[in-house]
Amino acid sequence: MIDAIITYKERLIIALLETLDMVLVSSLISIIFGISLGLLLFLFRKNSIYQNKLLYSVISVISNIIRSIPFILFIIVLIPFNRLIIGTGFGVNASKIPLSLIGIASLSRLAEQTFIKLDNNLYETSYTMGSSKKNYIKYFLLNEARGQLVLNITTTIISIIAYSTVVGTIGGGGLGYLAINEGFSNFQYNLMWVIIIIMIIIVSVIQTGGNLIARKIDKR
Repeated sequence: MIDAIITYKERLIIALLETLDMVLVSSLISIIFGISLGLLLFLFRKNSIYQNKLLYSVISVISNIIRSIPFILFIIVLIPFNRLIIGTGFGVNASKIPLSLIGIASLSRLAEQTFIKLDNNLYETSYTMGSSKKNYIKYFLLNEARGQLVLNITTTIISIIAYSTVVGTIGGGGLGYLAINEGFSNFQYNLMWVIIIIMIIIVSVIQTGGNLIARKIDKR
């Protein structure tokens, strides 16, 4: 494996930076919109404070459709959309679109389930203390869920990392592309193992960091 690292050093660095770029951008977008949609799903669901069957159904159906399509097919289906948005259907930047969408859909469901599992008396407690609905969301709901939300975000980022290797099958760039086109196709299995080890290290660091942050901010 040392020989593979020396031979492919520059390409490994470029591929790693491409993967980090895809994961970082897609994760940030997923966090912003995924948590927001998860909160809306919780607030719009039956018997919630902003119950709205129509809006809940729309968000829920779209989320389910995105998560139901096999990711490799989802990437292919989005190629025309990628061209429309950024002018190209392939490459690192084009890969950020499907990665972001699957991240948003996955995180929104995880966040919704986190909010559902909170104490049912949380709203009554905030109401008794004179809090408005907005303050209930800000100071009670989100505050109580923050530890688990960090774990949800961690899980989503790790999933995006895994998905980022899949986009390599259609020229998406990154470590997945290098592993498939140089490692697998050219029988450079040592290179594949180097990339696998790099991915394991990245995932381990993110999981450990997520666990530590969640444990630190969880004040329940």
